[in-house]
Amino acid sequence: MILTNGLLLISPKILQMVFDELELAWRSNYDPTYVGEIFTVSQERILFFALLIFGVALVGGILRFIQRHTIQGVARQMEFHLRADFFLHLQKLSAAYYDNVRTGDLMTRATSDLNAIRMVLSSAVMYTADAIVFFGLALVIMLRIDGTLTLIALLPYPVLAVLIRFLGKRLHAHYERIQEAFSTLNTKVQENLSGVRVVKAYTLEASEIEHFQALNREFVDRNHQQIRLMTFFFPLFRFLPGIGIVVLLWMGGLHVIDGEMSLGDFVAFQAYLMMLIRPMITLGFIVNTFERGAASMQRIQAILNEKPEIFDGEQVKWGIRDIEGEIEFRNLNFAYPDGTPVLKDINLKVERGTTLAIVGGTGSGKSTLVNLIPRIRQAERGTVLVDGVDIQDIPLKTLRSNIGFVEQEPFLFSDYLRNNITYGLETADDEQIRAAAHTADLLEQIEEFPDGLETLLGERGMTISGGQRQRSALARAIIIKPKILILDDAFANVDTQTEDTILSRLAEIMKDRTTILISHRISTVKDADHIIVLSDGSIVETGTHEQLLEQNGIYAGIYETQLLQEELEKL
Repeated sequence: MILTNGLLLISPKILQMVFDELELAWRSNYDPTYVGEIFTVSQERILFFALLIFGVALVGGILRFIQRHTIQGVARQMEFHLRADFFLHLQKLSAAYYDNVRTGDLMTRATSDLNAIRMVLSSAVMYTADAIVFFGLALVIMLRIDGTLTLIALLPYPVLAVLIRFLGKRLHAHYERIQEAFSTLNTKVQENLSGVRVVKAYTLEASEIEHFQALNREFVDRNHQQIRLMTFFFPLFRFLPGIGIVVLLWMGGLHVIDGEMSLGDFVAFQAYLMMLIRPMITLGFIVNTFERGAASMQRIQAILNEKPEIFDGEQVKWGIRDIEGEIEFRNLNFAYPDGTPVLKDINLKVERGTTLAIVGGTGSGKSTLVNLIPRIRQAERGTVLVDGVDIQDIPLKTLRSNIGFVEQEPFLFSDYLRNNITYGLETADDEQIRAAAHTADLLEQIEEFPDGLETLLGERGMTISGGQRQRSALARAIIIKPKILILDDAFANVDTQTEDTILSRLAEIMKDRTTILISHRISTVKDADHIIVLSDGSIVETGTHEQLLEQNGIYAGIYETQLLQEELEKL
């Protein structure tokens, strides 16, 4: 950058030499008051100066290419690492964090905000350093030519500094509001695309379009406010340095007439002052970019400052590389961050290789209880143990890699069916995939797909049925051969016949693993080794299927109701 600007500043010096020689040649030939030898400027001399200016421009262009390529390349690498760090941090944040943030807002920060930061790291940094280096070198040369004239020509610049400070504060506030509006707009788009079936089912397309247009207009209006601010200040950045040129033409011209300054010095000084306008004009762009980047960096930093709730602490026993599968809950109480109690005084032990079934009404705490085992939610220390060890002492990777989890609403990626089933493994052959798919009663349907395992699924797996999504998720949990298998209402989207088929195939696998079944269907849980009934976060009944029927409580009531429903369906 120093070399580039140094070469750029040589050109006016060459012009100074040219005009001084031309002035001397004219005076020696046409000025009657001239005393001395006759001086002439040959065509070869003019050609030499022209080639010199061309050479300086050529080398300067090559250096500027290297400068820009280097800075832009480094900025892209910094953007790459910042985006990677941002994504890595998002992966570390707990599930509870995502309960209160909008996906569209996170997407805006990962794209638009990071792009604004990259612009600071590249263009703004480059232009700022460029302006400082150029301004400093040019100022030294101009002071050497005429110090008084230089100081007078630079009088408008302190006014520019005040304007820049004022502009920066206003721009920062504007950009924060713009990015907030853009986040809201992105969230609206993301929610509508994810919930497009609901929108169409309720024929609310017109209402959603109207709402989107309002958000879109708000975003544009906030941008217009920033545009009006910039369109007011940008002409000032050009106008104020222009005052210096007017002063130079007047006072500099008088200095030349009075013989206090040569014509070459005047031309060079004029060229340097004209060059100073360029960095002054870019000041508007620099301030604009820096404030936008600063606002975006605050938004990114707000996410990076979020502390992961669930992580491997100092007490972790790194020597634990495997688990057996025994689970115990000791005096477990759990509440969500808002203070709402969910689980109360849970005391329960699930022996290795046995099956626990959990039954209860909606909101009774069934899903929350099983989410505590892989630390998707964080329980208090000493309340959840695996193999007699507090789960907070077991490395997260060890704990979670030994747990197969099928949730109520299975999530499939927009990827090939093969990759969705093998998601928990680094490598898997077709035999393993087919075995897992067979257990999940999915293999026959996969073979009917035109592309088989290479079938490309739509977003969230919506191109296949709900039952197929659930069984794909089940195959994904089975293929990793977990020591603990958690099925959270995993058969809600399949019929009872398919459920019976899957359970019979799972029976062999479940012999060697600890299995937790959550279901509203008694047919799903009746063969479990142990069954508990949750109500309002507490265990109200416990025993085997037969024992619970004898108690004639909640479980028996659910069983009788379902038997009646089956009888009615047969009529």
